[in-house]
Amino acid sequence: MFLGIHQFEKDAQQRVLISATIKVDGVDGSESDMFDYDAVVAFIRTFSGTRIDTQEELIQKIHANILLNSNVTWARVSSRKPDVYPDVESIGVSFEGPAA
Repeated sequence: MFLGIHQFEKDAQQRVLISATIKVDGVDGSESDMFDYDAVVAFIRTFSGTRIDTQEELIQKIHANILLNSNVTWARVSSRKPDVYPDVESIGVSFEGPAA
């Protein structure tokens, strides 16, 4: 995706790594009663090829989408950009909080 405010970030797509930790209640973990994270992954994939100015905006959108699930009570979403600085493994931000 295109993520960043610097011109070099606007000119070329870059890898963005997303991590989500999701706390759920009201599921027993059986195949018929579990949290389906496929929907979370599908939502994250919708950002492929798109343009967003900041990592904060990206992870807040993902966080809000996760909290739409009635079984989710809390989530943390982190993003990292591994290719921005040649001397840094990655740089990123996290956002966390409970469902309203």
